[in-house]
Amino acid sequence: MAAESMKDLKADDIRFATEQMKRLRPEDMAEMSSRLANASPEEIAAMRVQADAQQAYEYSGSLALKNQVGAVNIKNDLFISFKM
Repeated sequence: MAAESMKDLKADDIRFATEQMKRLRPEDMAEMSSRLANASPEEIAAMRVQADAQQAYEYSGSLALKNQVGAVNIKNDLFISFKM
């Protein structure tokens, strides 16, 4: 069941997952493996939805930070140009 849902993964997704798994303790890896092996298609879909929501949350946070930094840089540029 889990293998079927993994067919849709992109190469970047697999690379990212590999990097994340390198940081896991062996106990955590064993628990996650057994959880995935015994998961129903509905549970796997729920895991995917949760992962997508987390990714969207992180992305929107990074965009907000980028916009804040950009606004500060614009204010600094204006301040410097008025100072000259």
